[in-house]
Order: sequence, then structure tokens, then C-alpha cells
Amino acid sequence: MCSASSVRIAVDPDLDGEKALAIREMLRDYNARFIGRPDWLPMVITALDAEDDLVGGLAGQYGLGWLHVDMLAVLPERRRTGIGMQLLDQAEHWARQRGALGVYLETIEFQALGFYERLGYRQFGQQADNPPGYTRYYLEKRFD
Repeated sequence: MCSASSVRIAVDPDLDGEKALAIREMLRDYNARFIGRPDWLPMVITALDAEDDLVGGLAGQYGLGWLHVDMLAVLPERRRTGIGMQLLDQAEHWARQRGALGVYLETIEFQALGFYERLGYRQFGQQADNPPGYTRYYLEKRFD
């Protein structure tokens, strides 16, 4: 058994490098004892205008029974037109088809807290000063 004093700690900024992949695999091996080895399904939904230019989109990943929305963005001049709601509706539909329990996401107070709450998302946590001076909210929408 090795002690903490016999270990050299190093910082490596390469999130996709060999060491980062090995760390992910180490955690997946440990988790597999409890939950098996889940598949994570990435998904991207786009909103395109008549010229096929991107006006908004949503990116996320499904795994462990939940869809996590990593990003939802709509061009500023196209906000409040229903595009964000359509993107989220499509993501929820996609998740339901895969048997998801629900959707979870984060938003910062200057972003879209009210938008998500109007669509049935509820807060389950918050973190002050993330980023500094603002509150980050954690929301979920459980499917019936």
C-alpha cells in the first residue's frame, strides 16, 4: 500500500489526453460495481432558418436514466420567439423515447431561470458565486 506522501501530484490541462481517459476509466470501473457500465448517448438539436443558418441549438447527453442538457442557446434577436421552447420540447421527447426519468440542467441567474420554471422545471439546488457575483441554479423536470 502506498501512502499519500509517496505520491507525486501533477496538473495536466489535457482533458482528452491519455491520463484523463485513464482517470475516467478508473471511475467507470469503480461505478460499474454498483450500476453497471451505462452507455452515454450524445445528442444535438439544431434550429435552422430558411437559409439553413443556425439560429439556436441544444446539446446534451443521456445516461443513467436522465438527459442532461449541457447547452441551450438561441441567437439574441431570435429569443422570445418560441425557438428555445421547441428545442427543449424536442429534447424532452427524445429523452422520453429512451425511457428517461427526466431532464436536468444548470442555468445562471442572468440566463434563463424563469424560462425553465415556466416550462415545469424545478430547482433542486443553487450555488452562490458561480461565476463570482452570480448564482447558478440546478433544475430538473421529472417525467410522469
